[in-house]
Amino acid sequence: MTIKNNKIEYKKYLLGINIFLVLIIIILIIFLIPRTKKENSINITRNLQGSFSLTNPILDCEIDNNSNVTIFSKDVNEKIEELKNQYNLENISFYFRDLNNGLWIGVNEKDIFSPASLLKVPVFMSLLYEAETTPSILDKKVKVSQSDFIQSVSPNIVSGNLLVLDKEYSLLEVAESMIEKSDNTAITILLKNIKEGGTDNVFKSIGIPLDMLNNDFEIRVKDYAGFFRVLFNATYLNREMSEKALDILSRTQYVDGIVAGVPKNITVAHKFGERNIGGIEGHTQLHDCGIVYYPSKPYIFCVMTRGKDFINQSKAIKELSNYIYDEVDKDDDASL
Repeated sequence: MTIKNNKIEYKKYLLGINIFLVLIIIILIIFLIPRTKKENSINITRNLQGSFSLTNPILDCEIDNNSNVTIFSKDVNEKIEELKNQYNLENISFYFRDLNNGLWIGVNEKDIFSPASLLKVPVFMSLLYEAETTPSILDKKVKVSQSDFIQSVSPNIVSGNLLVLDKEYSLLEVAESMIEKSDNTAITILLKNIKEGGTDNVFKSIGIPLDMLNNDFEIRVKDYAGFFRVLFNATYLNREMSEKALDILSRTQYVDGIVAGVPKNITVAHKFGERNIGGIEGHTQLHDCGIVYYPSKPYIFCVMTRGKDFINQSKAIKELSNYIYDEVDKDDDASL
């Protein structure tokens, strides 16, 4: 009986040891192993030939299933909630995409907004698409008429030296004013001079849904970012025209959003949009979307906001831009 009891006690002892070891392993997994986001690592080969600096078409794409990738060390959701509370915003919709490996994150990225002046980018792209087969269209001269001015629109963000009544410009000069200064007169002129349905074809060709509600366009932040993705990859316009588009977008004069959040030596090709919904004071939308050319690691940063004050919304975009840039910078340092 003694030997049998000893065997039973020994088995209980081994079982207790095994349970204890399992608990230790679980604790190590939960608390000590670095929390990384398991993703497929996408190794992309790009076309680096030529003198182009703002585009980088994909030549090949290979997926590595055995790689751990961490996009950011801190939860972006927490930062966005912090900014919403700090600046009294109703909503922040955000999209980030690493243009080297295609990894992306989004926060409220399916929410819809009025794109406002963001629509000037596909209009610009439709002009450049037409210029691929008819280069002379960019040199076509037009005179600004009184009917080109949109009297009902009073933007809060205003640049100087807009198009002047009765003065003659080339369509390229008109497009530059539309993008760099967000000139509303310029978009009216371009829509009169590009092929009918050209802008709709940009949306359709890229696969970006274009919804209409109460005769107004609405769009999601993730979808809008697609315009910058295809410009960077030169997959809709050819590389020359894509480069031209991004060069002009990099001269956008609004610098209180994305640009304010990154170092001055960093190129940002972007477009902003603002909207005072229905003319109701205290219900405003402000967006900023583009490519941040972090050295060797460019990324898309796109944010749409809804709030009560353009200045506060600009500050929130600036701080989020700075936060994302710092996270990318930390990740780059960690990889060295």
